[in-house]
Amino acid sequence: MKRTKYLSRLAEKRTRNVLAIIAMFACTSICFGNNSTLNSSNATHGRPVAGNSDKDDGTVNDVGIFPLDPNNNTLTVESGAMVGKVYGAHIDRGSGFTSMAGNKVNVSGGRCNGSFDYSLDRFAVYGACSDSASENNVRVNNNTVEINSAWDICVLDVVGGGTRAGTASHNKVFISKTRIGSLVVGGVVANDGNAVNNEVTIDHGWIMSKTDVFTGKLYGGLVGSNGNAENNKVTINGGRVRWDVTGGHVEGNGNAKNNEVTINGGTISGIVCGGYVGGYGEGDATGNTVTITGTPKFYIPHSELCGGISYGNGCDEFTGNTLIIKDTKGINVGVLANFENYKFYLPEDIKPQEPVLTAMDGNRGSGPPCPVKLLRTNITVCSKEVIMDKGKYTLIRSLKGFDGISKKFTPPSPNKKGPVVYKWKNDLEIVNNTDLVATLAKSIAPGAKALCIGHGTGILLTNDGLDCILRALEEQERSLDKR
Repeated sequence: MKRTKYLSRLAEKRTRNVLAIIAMFACTSICFGNNSTLNSSNATHGRPVAGNSDKDDGTVNDVGIFPLDPNNNTLTVESGAMVGKVYGAHIDRGSGFTSMAGNKVNVSGGRCNGSFDYSLDRFAVYGACSDSASENNVRVNNNTVEINSAWDICVLDVVGGGTRAGTASHNKVFISKTRIGSLVVGGVVANDGNAVNNEVTIDHGWIMSKTDVFTGKLYGGLVGSNGNAENNKVTINGGRVRWDVTGGHVEGNGNAKNNEVTINGGTISGIVCGGYVGGYGEGDATGNTVTITGTPKFYIPHSELCGGISYGNGCDEFTGNTLIIKDTKGINVGVLANFENYKFYLPEDIKPQEPVLTAMDGNRGSGPPCPVKLLRTNITVCSKEVIMDKGKYTLIRSLKGFDGISKKFTPPSPNKKGPVVYKWKNDLEIVNNTDLVATLAKSIAPGAKALCIGHGTGILLTNDGLDCILRALEEQERSLDKR
């Protein structure tokens, strides 16, 4: 019951956050950039400081009106106290422009005077934004926001490029040493359109509000109504995200395909998802990739690791979704679901029975916990050319067990050291109903029947002597390891 109420409240909060992104486009307090710099000497409280505006009142009080061109503008924020919106470029109704490209906002200092709160903090940064309700099919491409502010600035929302309708593509956001109160989006289309090839990188930052536990989200690409979110990327190298991380998100009808999420570090409290189709629409969330490296932490039990999520009837949220666990171990998540492909790159220091990935549950819905689904999956294990201990290596530990075992297993190629071959068995097995394991065995290479000992002394071996040689080699390896 508690979990059901929690998920219901969560769905409401998620919808509110998406609507908040859409509501951004109704803003009136703005700062524009046309190769201009904002610092303590010209800090603004919501008024434009430089650049291009086609707002009906033409208000640019601080430095006058620049020539109207929503392309290739650059705004640099170095210091000062600000309350309002900051844009690299902005167009409004009646402008006649159909594209915005090459705009940049660089924030390296400054401080927000508003409260660091979802409902009160009004400061936001946008590389480019088309706020025109009447202009359709506006292309917002190749815009960039970079914030590296040594924690001095609190920002509510960050958007690389956004439009009410049309296409948002190849927009980028880079965040380092910054607190973001609500949302970070590479490219967003508020109504109908496509968000493709956008990128968000969090090097080290806090994506969270102090007061609202349901804010703090990352989207590579976001479509607020109908359209597609495809080939978007999110990378997290460190920091903390209070809620969800999604490569491509569609609220209405459309597909979220071929998106990528890479987690190299940091702490995440909510869903990590390659592609998401939800709200009120239908579509497939397929072909997405989630990669885990380093030592990230996922909040238990509410964290979820999902290849795709689709709420449409009969829609596909499984096919082609891939989870890659690379050179790491000891990863713990609440829910593991909707991956067709698993690829494990085992670290050099892993030991037998040491789990690579542990999941509490295989059910990402509101029902009771259930086993992790493996029956239709493809599992691949890769290891570097190092000599590992023979034994059973736990790839996935599921506290609720599994629905079966994958029949499509690709082990690493055999590795040879002298006459000894280190070879993985071709079949996986489930141990204790909770551990999916791959087994590494040692054997004498075929045809290795003689071993030279000392200087020129040869001994002919029979099959009965192979076990003795193997034990002798293992003893030798252990003695070398102690040196």
